Amino acid sequence: MRLAAVLSCLLTFFLSGCKGDGFDPPVPVIGKVTLSGKGVDGATVTFLSKAGLRSASGNTDKDGNFKLTCVNTDDGAAPGEYAVTISKQESKTGGSAAVDISAGGFGADYGARMGAAAGGDMTKVMKDILPGKYANAAESGLVRTVVKGDKNDFTFDLK
Repeated sequence: MRLAAVLSCLLTFFLSGCKGDGFDPPVPVIGKVTLSGKGVDGATVTFLSKAGLRSASGNTDKDGNFKLTCVNTDDGAAPGEYAVTISKQESKTGGSAAVDISAGGFGADYGARMGAAAGGDMTKVMKDILPGKYANAAESGLVRTVVKGDKNDFTFDLK
């Protein structure tokens, strides 16, 4: 009987998504990131809660569009106020950090990136594509409020 109760509690917790943290469940959040009017491909958009809610993030597509994920893919963010960061980096050498299983190994500068990460200085191998201030919640100046029942469609035109 105890095992059934424990399993029931665990199942409820895992199926609840963001609701499991005591806050309202997430609502869909979509948006677009542009730089000087053009969509930004491959940027990471992160909503950092100002009230202790779970953060939510998403990646932009080739047109700059994104959908936020809190726990489950594209589930959005819990209602509340968020500081927003937007970042995009690429390798300074132009090599790939991806694992290429078909080629039997790692991308060209995977080792350099891992070494830099271990030393805490990714600036040696990575460069910001977007203005650096947008990657810092204290400097970005980007704040949005997610509201239950609203469209929650946010555009960020970076300069």
